[in-house]
Amino acid sequence: MSAKSTIKAAVNSHTEWDPLEEVVVGTLANGVFPTWQDSMAETMPTGSRRIFQKSGGKPLPKDHLRRAEEELECFAETLRSEGVKVVRPDPLDHQTPFSTPAWKSAGGLYAAMPRDLLMVVGDTIIESPMSWRCRYHEVDAYRSLIKAYFLQGARWCPAPKPQLTDRLWSSNGESNSEWAITEFEPVFDAADFMRFGQDIVVQRSHVTNAFGIEWLRRAVSPEVTVTEIDVNDPHAMHIDATIAPLAPRKMLVHPERFKMNPLFAEWDIIEAPRPMLPTHWPMYFCSPWVSMNVLSLNPETVVVESHEKPLIEALTKNGFRCVPVDFQHVYSFGGSFHCTTLDVVRSGGSGKYLWSPPAPRKPKRSTTALAG
Repeated sequence: MSAKSTIKAAVNSHTEWDPLEEVVVGTLANGVFPTWQDSMAETMPTGSRRIFQKSGGKPLPKDHLRRAEEELECFAETLRSEGVKVVRPDPLDHQTPFSTPAWKSAGGLYAAMPRDLLMVVGDTIIESPMSWRCRYHEVDAYRSLIKAYFLQGARWCPAPKPQLTDRLWSSNGESNSEWAITEFEPVFDAADFMRFGQDIVVQRSHVTNAFGIEWLRRAVSPEVTVTEIDVNDPHAMHIDATIAPLAPRKMLVHPERFKMNPLFAEWDIIEAPRPMLPTHWPMYFCSPWVSMNVLSLNPETVVVESHEKPLIEALTKNGFRCVPVDFQHVYSFGGSFHCTTLDVVRSGGSGKYLWSPPAPRKPKRSTTALAG
């Protein structure tokens, strides 16, 4: 073995389930309500429009935010106790207004969900061109980490910075579109993609357009296939509350949103039980089905919200060891364990896990000489 082959890669992650060695965990510190834009209406809970329009750029509820930050700290410590190296983003002042020549935002959002902003494909960190204006500078909290990984040998691939003008919104562009965004420019959230080794699966959504998917398809290695799948979710935003691959050929799915696809013909499908979140619980950004947004530490171990007893029972029955962590206060702000992490290093390589039809057989070339 050559000396070069023994050097450990600074960034290496091909799947959602290989043994986790290093991970980024986000932070809600200094988080503010997002500045409203009409494309949010397709994905947010009903009451969010009024709250965001009234409170955009203002701090998130102090006591609830404090409890959520405590849960994130406990989550990070749990990961360390499982032998995982944890790194955190830099503090950022999300309350500062900003603008471009085309629009203004009363503030940012938070740095809680690195899965939305960034994607690791092999040894490459990809930056998302996000469609929410308030998230335009959110990646700045992760900039020093990205630079550090790059200086250690990782590849760094930022998508084109979007303009986010009104031409991106369906109300000003494609009037009959089923999506809140048009094809004016490539945009996507990384959380709409799921990695299966040599395959990446993606859904179209109200934050991810076909232009963005095609950009990602051309940006990754030719050895990686990017396939769009259909889901039954009119409010689609982030695929990791619809499917969650936990191990080779074992996948947790939303019982209503998931549509069976030939890609998963050889997979064991586990339907997620209904979430246990109390009906009075404040949910500003998403539905209680964020309960199935779990994180695989390895093919046998999954981090699960501690109150989700039916989910823990279902996963245990299917052979998984569950690590329970309180996370309901984090739920309120739009994500759970998968959303709040970016798996930087997972031991393992790029394998083939999804079914694909055999390549058509080429006709044999005739060796018979043609008559003159």
